[in-house]
Amino acid sequence: MILGAHTKLIDIRGSTLRDLIETLNLISGGTLKKEILTENGDLDPRFKIYVNGALVDGLGLNTLIADGDNVMLFPVIDGG
Repeated sequence: MILGAHTKLIDIRGSTLRDLIETLNLISGGTLKKEILTENGDLDPRFKIYVNGALVDGLGLNTLIADGDNVMLFPVIDGG
């Protein structure tokens, strides 16, 4: 696991999911962005992000987040 399966409280500079990912990327030693972003810098479709229980769609990584928001990043599990 890149960041582990534990809850982490962190301070970020900025106010978007992209800003959060930049902060988490630093914590992961540069691994996170390689795993979850496409070459264009968009969220890889193999991952979903939820903010306060709602799936992030439309604005994607430009979605605004605020102090106290609950952000969850999940890999899409596919099977058959």
